[in-house]
Amino acid sequence: MRFAYYIARRYMRSRRHSRYLSRVSVTAMVGITLGVMVLDLTLAIMNGFHQELRRSFVDNMPMITVVTSAPEGFQDLGAVVDTIGAVPGVTGVAPFIRQEVVLSSTTLAGRQRNDAGVIWGIDPALQESVTPLARHVWPGGVVLQLLGDRERPGRIVLGVDLGASLLAGLGDTVIVTAPKGDLGGSLDHVAAESRRFVVVGLLDSGMYEFDSRFAYMGLDQARDFFGYAPDGATGIGVKVANMMAAPALAGAILRRLGSTRFHANDWIDLNHNLFQWIRIEKVVMFLLLALIVLVAAVNIIGILTMMVGERRREIGILLSMGARRGQIQGIFMLDGLFLGVVGVILGSLLGWLGTLYLEKFGLKLPGDVYFVDHVPVQAQGGDFAAVALAALLITLLATLLPSREAAGLKPMEIIRYT
Repeated sequence: MRFAYYIARRYMRSRRHSRYLSRVSVTAMVGITLGVMVLDLTLAIMNGFHQELRRSFVDNMPMITVVTSAPEGFQDLGAVVDTIGAVPGVTGVAPFIRQEVVLSSTTLAGRQRNDAGVIWGIDPALQESVTPLARHVWPGGVVLQLLGDRERPGRIVLGVDLGASLLAGLGDTVIVTAPKGDLGGSLDHVAAESRRFVVVGLLDSGMYEFDSRFAYMGLDQARDFFGYAPDGATGIGVKVANMMAAPALAGAILRRLGSTRFHANDWIDLNHNLFQWIRIEKVVMFLLLALIVLVAAVNIIGILTMMVGERRREIGILLSMGARRGQIQGIFMLDGLFLGVVGVILGSLLGWLGTLYLEKFGLKLPGDVYFVDHVPVQAQGGDFAAVALAALLITLLATLLPSREAAGLKPMEIIRYT
């Protein structure tokens, strides 16, 4: 192997190469570099989107939601909350009310603006143990505590994009309209109730789908507004220590409650199709972008084939002096791998620098088109290693044909006719 390495190094450093061959070698190396860099950046961005999705769902939605199918709703809500909180692995429990509504505001010009939204009735004292809303509220998380003030009702926190749609800011008044009674029959005689609320805060979670639809009010006020019992709730939000263990803990909660009228939905199950689509898309993108490396590998085949043609006489002399055919094959495989290794190193370095740039400076996205307002990125060492190994494997396969051709040459015929 030392012999093959010595000759291969001399061939790569030799000045006898034609300028055309040198240019093609650089082109192949640049192709591998660009292919590896693009693959690394693409996978890092897809990882970032995946992570951002998980973070956004967990920050704005409970990891586990417990609901009841009983017509009368939750009975003895406090006991149910205590039972869930006693399950090992559960770190937070908070009841909530969820209701779809229409929000309206009046501009300075006297025009009315309307938008659909989702009201969350929360208990600020408990909600923070389930979803960290306070860190995303402006002008400060303390405004959530105002929602729990029973002596001064009529306060609401809007998603920042919902507020922008309504042209409503801090201190402005919005009208919330909610249906009353059963909606299962004809909609011609559906009753509705409207109430005025003062905006005391804006929620900026970074996820457009939430910031453009969600609004928050106090739990007791939501019960009164939407016709719930004094201890009623739409569901119970649960936070667990290990977010990936949510499915197992959802089953443990149901077993602890011991009734078939309860149901527990975890965040993974609710978004299974979305995350499965992301994983499939990541594999497909890997395969498609690997074609860039494959094109560069085809150039390596051409380079080594031309190199074999230029070195035919030297190959014949080496074989006649006792060099083994495996050594001859190794010479050209090492030359091809050299191009692949340099391309992989440069591509990985540029890909890593690209992720650092995106992390530091970011790249803005239109929030009304994407679910985030910036390009998220998360570099994973496993992805970089997989890309590097795939590129090297493609390069190695590309060297087999020309190197075998070189090893199969007959020394006597080469010396006789050259």
